[in-house]
Amino acid sequence: MNAYRKYRVLIVAAACVAAVAAYFVSSEVETRLMRARVEALMGPAVHDMREEMLAGADPILYYLANCIQRELPTVASAASSPQKVSALMRTYALDEVNFADSNGVIRATTHASQKNYWMGTDPDPAKAAGFLCLLTNHLWYTQPPRRSVRADGAYRKFAGVRLPDGYLQLGFDFERLSRELKERFADTAVDWHVGDGGYYVIADAKTGEVISDGNPKIRFRPGLERKPIMVADLGFEPWMLKKGEDESFRAKIAGEDAVCRVVPLPESGHIFFVVVPMRDILYARNVSVGTMMFILLVLIAVAASVGLRAVALRERAEEARLAEEARRQKELMLATSIQSAALPSVFPPFPPIADCLDIYARMHAAKEVGGDFYDFYYVGERHLAMMVADVSGKGVPGAMFMMRAKTTLIDLLSRGGDLGKAVADVNARLAEGNDANMFVTAWIGVIDLETGVVEYVNCGHNPPIIRRADGGLEWVRDTSGLALAALDGMAYEPHTLLLRPGDGLFLYTDGVVEAQSRGELFGEERLTAALATDIADAKAACHVVEMAVNAFAAGEPQADDITMLAIGFNGARRTFAATTEGLAAAAAYVRGFCDDHRAAIVIDEIASNIVRCSGATTFDLTYRRAETGYALVFSDEGTPFNPLTQPSPDVTASAEERQIGGLGIFMVKQMAEFVNYERRDGRNVLTVCMRRR
Repeated sequence: MNAYRKYRVLIVAAACVAAVAAYFVSSEVETRLMRARVEALMGPAVHDMREEMLAGADPILYYLANCIQRELPTVASAASSPQKVSALMRTYALDEVNFADSNGVIRATTHASQKNYWMGTDPDPAKAAGFLCLLTNHLWYTQPPRRSVRADGAYRKFAGVRLPDGYLQLGFDFERLSRELKERFADTAVDWHVGDGGYYVIADAKTGEVISDGNPKIRFRPGLERKPIMVADLGFEPWMLKKGEDESFRAKIAGEDAVCRVVPLPESGHIFFVVVPMRDILYARNVSVGTMMFILLVLIAVAASVGLRAVALRERAEEARLAEEARRQKELMLATSIQSAALPSVFPPFPPIADCLDIYARMHAAKEVGGDFYDFYYVGERHLAMMVADVSGKGVPGAMFMMRAKTTLIDLLSRGGDLGKAVADVNARLAEGNDANMFVTAWIGVIDLETGVVEYVNCGHNPPIIRRADGGLEWVRDTSGLALAALDGMAYEPHTLLLRPGDGLFLYTDGVVEAQSRGELFGEERLTAALATDIADAKAACHVVEMAVNAFAAGEPQADDITMLAIGFNGARRTFAATTEGLAAAAAYVRGFCDDHRAAIVIDEIASNIVRCSGATTFDLTYRRAETGYALVFSDEGTPFNPLTQPSPDVTASAEERQIGGLGIFMVKQMAEFVNYERRDGRNVLTVCMRRR
């Protein structure tokens, strides 16, 4: 026994020394690795913010180009009116205006060195060739404006459009452009983040005044500060501004230690900083080091336990028992980990359709591993398969059969085709070699994301509940087929149901309705009562039922696995051709969800603009139900254009005096509760929210 104690002290001391040494080494290594990851993350962050800020000037320049084009629609009209060209330049505060014919020869300009190029004069061929080169570099017909550098080295932003008989080019000084963009960039940094806690600071490059700050402790807002915030106030020193944009450095910013990167934007007269607090890096470091230390301590403890018990012969029996218990727990933990990894756990799972389809699921196994499972995945481009199933066995055998059933369902359903035949094939595969006589009850459905039609097969499973948009509940009690793997050669008949925007579908296993409290079952009536309460979304539906089951069970041991899957069909999206026929098809499509005549007017006005003016070949239309009404979201990949910036027509003027254009969007804004435009991922996105009457 004394030898046992002596070895125990030595082993514990060695373990402590090893743990301390490992902590300091791993802390230093992980700190360096975490900072390297943050610096790698800064590269894409710098690129995205740069593109966002440079793109901010495009609508201003393109709007001015269109204004000049309306005043002087041709090169000939500009060349015959040099005084008007100069007047327009002063009116719109431009730095340069050039008109060139189709051969690239300047016919009208405000550039001092090119005054002899008015229409009717004989231009110098050498100079014409040189200026033609300039035009080739700076004119882009109806494409968005681009950055360039003039021959004298001064930075300019240029915008160009094509005229019937030539080209129009505008020049806009970047220092004044930076002032114009100050208000536009005010909220940019607030909405952008780097990692979990990183943020941006945007400032005027000349004055150092902060125009947008993403730090939630400061949260700069123009007009709310008595005194402008300067970058120096946040801790940015002059030496930091001289750093290259690919070079990161540590500094104390806004009172906390951080890793920073500075990026000047001479094209717009701004500068922005990427700031990642060290506390984020250290937190990630501590999590990683803590995990490593935990694993190390567990391994040391196991090794010490085995060594000590090997020394003490009288502990052999206990050693064997503990080793067997550890092995069993390890197997159960591995099975639990495999099962958890096999189930979707990220919500919302599909961001592109998050506005239309809300999905959430919960599963609580009665033992370390369970026989329940759920899943959802795409079947083609417009269909989503969803299922909830319950395997007859529990523990590791049930989990293994569950994994086999799940992979078989995914394999055959993902191929598309007839749902009944696919389920029959699944049954045949599971029944083959089923020596343990296990079976699976399942509810399997495929929803059409454009129409809300759900085709489904019930394989001996509990009936789901539809929660309608008005709060009404409907049980889906059709004739179900036999459980999967129960009998080979079974045929399964598919059924259909319709989900309209705002409806929800609640799927569950028998562990919900068969939860017990003092010998009484939770039952379908209590489930109906729980779902009849005010529920905001799919996640809330699962949580409401879970709380109701827990309150009913009142701490009694869980007898069966509890699994829930909630689907909320909030809206539908479809792509239409940018043609007159596509416009009519879009109106008919939304009419299937909404009988409001205002929706047809909105679609006619907005979609007509897309068909006539955007240059896009197709457009997406999403109908989304909202709490107070509904929303129509139009998206196209055409020319960038914000119709909300167009001046409203004078509706008090007579038809003869009224300026053509702008009346359609004016009508939409008058009818809608809210209208918003944004340029997102290279697409025009216009959202029109209508209040329910």
